[in-house]
Amino acid sequence: MSVFTARRMLLTVLLALAAVGCSPDGEPGRGPAALDIRPLSGATAYSHADAVRLHDREEDAIAVCMTSRDFAYAKQPRTTSARSEETNPYGLLTPEKAAADGYGIVGEFLHLKSAPSPVEEPREPAWQQALTGTPKHRVTMRLPDGVSLEYATDGCVARARAETYGSEWNTVEPYTVGLANRVIAAVEANPGYRAAIRRWSSCMTRAGHRAANLQAPRTALNSRLPKAAKSPAALRTLGRDEIRLANADARCQVETGLAGAVEVVQQTVEQRLLTADDRRTIARYTTDKHKALAAADR
Repeated sequence: MSVFTARRMLLTVLLALAAVGCSPDGEPGRGPAALDIRPLSGATAYSHADAVRLHDREEDAIAVCMTSRDFAYAKQPRTTSARSEETNPYGLLTPEKAAADGYGIVGEFLHLKSAPSPVEEPREPAWQQALTGTPKHRVTMRLPDGVSLEYATDGCVARARAETYGSEWNTVEPYTVGLANRVIAAVEANPGYRAAIRRWSSCMTRAGHRAANLQAPRTALNSRLPKAAKSPAALRTLGRDEIRLANADARCQVETGLAGAVEVVQQTVEQRLLTADDRRTIARYTTDKHKALAAADR
């Protein structure tokens, strides 16, 4: 497909989706305040604007570090959209966001077509080692969610992160994210959460949409996207179906009190799982994050 054809297809679908309430610009619809339950009191969540500011500051630090090592480095833009950045990790959905953007599936596809990720040329090993570090300085972390993380302390990426957020960020940040993931997994395995999902699922069935869990509607729509992406008409149809399904989903979440049930379960899980050391790590993460944001504003 030529660039001209792709852009014409993009414009056609944008105009059609705007008519049915799907926001294509990466900004989900905003409505009245509603429960947006996230682990660790939202410590690991960022607004899109904050994420961009911190990303840009980190990229500046990487570029300075690479230049000091006599390597050229092109600063990378953050291509993630607001809808992707701010999606609830449990799949909770407000009626306002559902009506404006569905699940963000078609909207995100259009966003990525309009702002494709930059393609980097392959680099020589010395350049790559300057950026990400050397095997001699590689460390391994076991995170609370069971994931093993490796990084090298002498790379410009690690040094830029430490410069941007603080000397302990390379360990504090992944550990805190691992805690958040562990909380989510424990919440989703909790009998109270599963009972709440069954109530929501029954509501969805009555509305004509069978779904065993919160990800099922998204999975079904995503499976249709590759074929629909080949045709503006098919993509418009998928967008309309997405809005209808998301509206039913959000209504059922409200009718069954799903967000409130998740909040109660999460509180119980965090009281059980998080140790005093965990809470100190989360506090350090939050402090470093706020300091970095304050510095980015200067």
